[in-house]
Amino acid sequence: MRRIVVGDCIKERLLRLADPDAPSEAEFETQVVRVLNCFFPNHRCVPFTGGFRLDDEVFRPDLALFASDFSHWFVIEVELVSHSFERHVLPQVRAFRYGDPLEDCANQIAKALNVSTAQAMTLLLHVPRNVAVIANKREATWEIALRSHNIQLLAVSAFASHSGPSALELEGDLEVLQESLGFGVYSATDRSLRFPKSVRLPSGQIQIHDPLGSSALWSVARDETYAWITKEVGLPSIPHGSHVQLLRTVDGRITLKRP
Repeated sequence: MRRIVVGDCIKERLLRLADPDAPSEAEFETQVVRVLNCFFPNHRCVPFTGGFRLDDEVFRPDLALFASDFSHWFVIEVELVSHSFERHVLPQVRAFRYGDPLEDCANQIAKALNVSTAQAMTLLLHVPRNVAVIANKREATWEIALRSHNIQLLAVSAFASHSGPSALELEGDLEVLQESLGFGVYSATDRSLRFPKSVRLPSGQIQIHDPLGSSALWSVARDETYAWITKEVGLPSIPHGSHVQLLRTVDGRITLKRP
């Protein structure tokens, strides 16, 4: 039996693991929302049931978790391990990972985050989307299968005392596999990418990869308004005025993308 003590060792502060099968899915989802809001204060957790189409079927998740700087977001599926993984869980999360979002996704995001539909579409189509399952128990077979799709598995457990406090435990962490560093414009006149000054890049020399697989050294300099990112050797094959995006993976690799 898993047990924890909170503060002084008195009966009211001895907490024991509650039956993970007792809550309904709706009750468990309430626990998950509380945990996400508590442990990820730089994110915003919202109900999210926008549709994703894969293989002519539409599936809808439970929650979404957005980074406050809009650099990444998570589609969250809340599940009880009593559900069938092959018939119920896997088809859904595969759609969230590989499927095409429907129009109602952008509408829900715009309303939940109080942004324009155009901003919501940019977030939906161009900001990296991660997928996670949060279950009421850890299940090794689920974890292995989900990992093959770069889908994360976490577990939330409840603890209770006879009379006193209760507690929630989060097992696992949400890993940001890829994030958007922001959007900029290429200026052929300046031979540079122009980004907001606040772009999360250090001043100085960095390496940037392009989608075709080559890499080059660029230098980052800032003035009072912008960050200027200039290729050190050669000219970028980017039309003047083109919009560009910089993405960074979990291993630190920075890639230039034209949305």
